[in-house]
Amino acid sequence: MKLEPNRLAAYLASKICHDLVSPVGAAASALDFMADASAADMREQAEQLLVSSTNRTLNRLQFLRYAFGSMGMSHGGADLHEAKSIVEGYVDTHKGNVIWDIRTTESLSYSQLRVMMNIVMLGLACLSRDGDLEISIYNGNGVEIALRASGRRAKMAPDVRAALTGAEPEDGWDPRTIQPYFTISIIEEVGGKFSFETGEEEVKFLVTGL
Repeated sequence: MKLEPNRLAAYLASKICHDLVSPVGAAASALDFMADASAADMREQAEQLLVSSTNRTLNRLQFLRYAFGSMGMSHGGADLHEAKSIVEGYVDTHKGNVIWDIRTTESLSYSQLRVMMNIVMLGLACLSRDGDLEISIYNGNGVEIALRASGRRAKMAPDVRAALTGAEPEDGWDPRTIQPYFTISIIEEVGGKFSFETGEEEVKFLVTGL
């Protein structure tokens, strides 16, 4: 099914808010402690919380600008070194370790980079505890991007699987399931092909023809 543009925009906005509410809320709590004269003994911990939550917010915002925002539609070649740093910063605010295998000397376009970042989000959603995200980028049928998410209890949720087929999940769209739908949409937009397979405590994603 195809979502109307206004519904898709609303769900994506909810996804962004969902990603940012935790670190922003933590920063607000830290500021409350720092403003409370009766909690002076907590000031040092509050300052540490403020710094860490602000960094988490910035790392997530920077990533989301490329994954969902207009940065992912810019012209020209993207800086792959900077992109790796942005991905690692985002993953660090969640769970998991990033392992790179880059076998191309060409720069990625911003649309290819946007696809890669959304595949990273799919991989993160499959990890229930710390695990690995192995990201491979190479030249084959166009640019190809492969990601393997593995770790204890790693699996794909049924509603995410449904969203990846374009079907509305049983409980309707929400901030978690709209991202898989968006991923398929942007891959189709640039003429790529998407596939995935699940195994024991691992999920593999592959995008070709970019």
